[in-house]
Formats: sequence, structure tokens, C-alpha cells
Amino acid sequence: MPPARPKSSVAKAMLGLGPAVPLAIALLHGAVTTPTNEISATSPIEPVVCAENIDDYQACHGEYPTGCNSTGKYDAQLNYFKNLTSWGNPQVQKWYNSLDSLQTLENQLPSGLGKSNHAVYVNQLKALGEGQITGVFGYLYGFKPEKQESSNCMLDPGEDNENVDFHIYIGFDPGVAGRLENKTATSADKSQINPKSVIVEMTPHYRAQFHPEWTLAALNAGIGHQVKVTGQLMVDNEHYIPSQDCNLKGHTAGCWRGTVWELHPITSFEVCAKEPCEQDSGEWVFLGQGAAAAADSAVEENRSSTRRPRGDVGSESPQPKQGASPVSRPSRRTPVP
Repeated sequence: MPPARPKSSVAKAMLGLGPAVPLAIALLHGAVTTPTNEISATSPIEPVVCAENIDDYQACHGEYPTGCNSTGKYDAQLNYFKNLTSWGNPQVQKWYNSLDSLQTLENQLPSGLGKSNHAVYVNQLKALGEGQITGVFGYLYGFKPEKQESSNCMLDPGEDNENVDFHIYIGFDPGVAGRLENKTATSADKSQINPKSVIVEMTPHYRAQFHPEWTLAALNAGIGHQVKVTGQLMVDNEHYIPSQDCNLKGHTAGCWRGTVWELHPITSFEVCAKEPCEQDSGEWVFLGQGAAAAADSAVEENRSSTRRPRGDVGSESPQPKQGASPVSRPSRRTPVP
């Protein structure tokens, strides 16, 4: 079973450890290869019904590698991929710096892939790169905590959203990113955040075990900045329908994602401290350090005195949050692979 979730005070204490923190996080920069509660090669990957009284993400991910729900009807193979925390090869195999490149990859998906048949196409998807640690190099457009999902045992978010994924939008337009950072984004800009982004996700058990500094406050401090993100490349086929995937022919006006390819889970998240950054420059800092860490600490101090009742959690707007970063920015340029 995963270790206990660090409390806010613990996370804050980590931020005050000075040089020890960058070193500790750097050691975790690559994908983790420690043993996890994964299904053995001889065990079937099947959907299951949740037992009663699953208390939190620890109980969920300690006992349910594919998650669960009340009916036992969901894509177990998809959830299994979402919930992984270790990989045979933790090195980044490929970098993407545009939405077009991932949409081109999506156009190669098997024609029979649907919302709930991931297992049928495991080999074909693997040939396209699914399961490999992959990088995305762009700008942080927005984020939101998810709500109840079968991959997380249909748990309520919790008072700190500790039981749910963080759903993050990575875009590639430096002009839009600058306006998001400065809170001058137009309605047209905001309408393009979702359909012009790649989605990357932080899972609750991965955050708690390896990156407790990955908080919503830290993400908010990075809005509009260049980011460098790595994680498992995966097809979230649950959303491979025209009403959600804007890359599909005949997609509806309400579609809200640029592709069903995503990084899930994220294994590393870096923010450019002095833009513009090259992909291999020395100006990258890990999320949750520097200005982001200071902002996070201030938010935690305020939240500790104004904690909402548990029943109020989960009322966030479905739109990603945008905010301002305290880091100044020189002129931008388009990301370079």
C-alpha cells in the first residue's frame, strides 16, 4: 500500500529544506522504477466493483490496480495504464513541441478503437509509442482538479483534492501564454485553451509518494510559463468521440481536447525560470521550487485558517484555472525541440 499522504505542514517543511530539496527532487526527475502494486503478467486485467468504505487514494491504489466503480463496467486496461508508477525504461524516448505532431500520431490510431476497448488494441498502440516515457515542451495554459473517476475508485476529491488527478493543459502559442500569465487573455484566447492543448495528468498516488510539492498553488504560479513535462504516453480512448476530441472529423463545437494522446501519469514537471528557455538550457526549475514554492506556502498558510467544510469540495468550474506568475519574463519565442 502506498505511504501516507504528507500533510500540508510536511509539504511546507520540505519547501524550507533549502539545497536538500532540489537534490531530492532531482533524484526523482526520471520515471520511477520502484516496485508497485501492479497486476502480474499472469493476472487478468479486469474491471471490478468497489467495496464499501474505500477511505482514500491509499486504500484505492493499494487494492485496486485498475480502479473500480459501483457497476464493474469501465475500461480496465485504460485505467491500469493510468495508474502505473513504474516503467521498464524510465528514459524519455521522444519529445513533442506542437499539437500538430500529436494529432498526426492520433490519425494513425486503429480504426476500431472506441471508448471502452483499449485491451483489444494494446499491441497496435504500443507500436505507436504508448507506454513509453515521453516529453512535451510548451506552455502551461491551465489546470483543474478532476472529480470522481473509476481510475480513482470514484472517490470524492477530498479537502485538498488529494484523491483525484490534476488535469493540466499544455499549449504551444507564446502569445496566448503571455496573455494568460498577465491576465489579459481575450475571450478568443480562453476559448482555445482546451482544443489547442495537450492534456497531461498528475495522479494522486504518484504525487503523494514521489512529488508532494506538486500542488494546485504551484501550478497556478506557473500559468503562462514555458514548461517541460515528461510522463507516460497514453491514449485516453474514453474521450475518443467527436463531442470531446476536437481532432476527430465531425467533432462538435463543444469538443474540449486537442487529441486523445496525453501524458498520464506525469513523472517530471519543470518550469522555465528565465524565459525563453531552450529545451536543454540550465534555466529550468522543478515545479514547487522558487517562486512557485513561496506562493504555495502562502496559500497553505491562508488555507489552514480558512479551511472549507468537506462537503464544499469539488465545486470547481470545469474550465481550467488561469492565474498570474510572480516571475518576470523577457521576450518570448516559439519552443524549440
